[in-house]
Amino acid sequence: MKKQSTLIIFLLVVIFVILATYLTTANFSSAKVIEECDVSKEINTSDFDSLNYMNAFDVSDFSGREINTIDIASKQYTNNTISIADSNFKISDSLLTEIYNSINEYGASNSFYIISLDDGMSIAYNVDKSYETASSIKAPYALYLYEQISEGNIDPNQEIMYESHHYNKGTGVIKKSEFGTMYTVRDLIYYSVNDSDNIAHQMLHKAFGVKGYNDMLSNLGAKQLYLTASNPWGYTSPRSAALIWQEIYNFSIRSEDGITFLNLLSNGKYNYFKEVMPSIPSASKTGFASRDVVETGIVFGDRPYIAIAIANKGGNIGAYTQVLKLVSYMNDIMNEYNEYIKTS
Repeated sequence: MKKQSTLIIFLLVVIFVILATYLTTANFSSAKVIEECDVSKEINTSDFDSLNYMNAFDVSDFSGREINTIDIASKQYTNNTISIADSNFKISDSLLTEIYNSINEYGASNSFYIISLDDGMSIAYNVDKSYETASSIKAPYALYLYEQISEGNIDPNQEIMYESHHYNKGTGVIKKSEFGTMYTVRDLIYYSVNDSDNIAHQMLHKAFGVKGYNDMLSNLGAKQLYLTASNPWGYTSPRSAALIWQEIYNFSIRSEDGITFLNLLSNGKYNYFKEVMPSIPSASKTGFASRDVVETGIVFGDRPYIAIAIANKGGNIGAYTQVLKLVSYMNDIMNEYNEYIKTS
């Protein structure tokens, strides 16, 4: 009996050792996979053409067009009314009723803006209302930097050190890096736009300030989006955002750096246009804050158009849902407009 007990104990010990070894190996393998995934997300490279643009929409197809600067700043619209300017086009009664029902049922502030880049036709709803920029501010600030790079005023290979005062717990990958890590300006712009990296945006804002950026806004006729040395976020409006995206589009026509920038915007991780209409190429910079949800960009359908949709509801899931609805309605409107152009 004693021998049997000893044998049983011995077998139990052997089984325990085998099981422990297996679990340790499995955990190590899992940890290795997780570590490899994390590393793959933090590839730090400036070789954007071969890596980051691998599956991007190539906006260079639109670079042969002539610059057509639309006087967005002076367009007149009626508040709380879906207004059409510079066209005899009319939205169908059924679609118009559906949009108004959605706006009224939402029960909080929301706005949208459409501008055809071909002919300047525009459709607006409360385009001068002020909202938090959230991460949509990263596109106009990156535009300023890219234009400075194009003019030779900023070296894209200049390195900036990540320091503790840059830290932000929001979106991005740089927060996983150690303080003291060096990043080039080009890489910081990439992370700011592609990953919506808050730290990258703040590092650029601290390094290059706001005077030149604010001067750019003033020259474009924007009333919102201005920043201060202590605030890298600010406020936006659909009209001011539209002025920025017209400049982004025109910059891509007149400069190879502009094509590079628009390609970057066409391949960002966060794009609400692609959620609603994935088969239509678009360039975008979204914003997702505690109150406001913002989508800004250009949709490259039958004819390219600037599209801005913003919603505010003291709770971002509701605002996000409304923005997706507005994006869908803008697509429906432009489908009707394209049919109108064909038959007029």
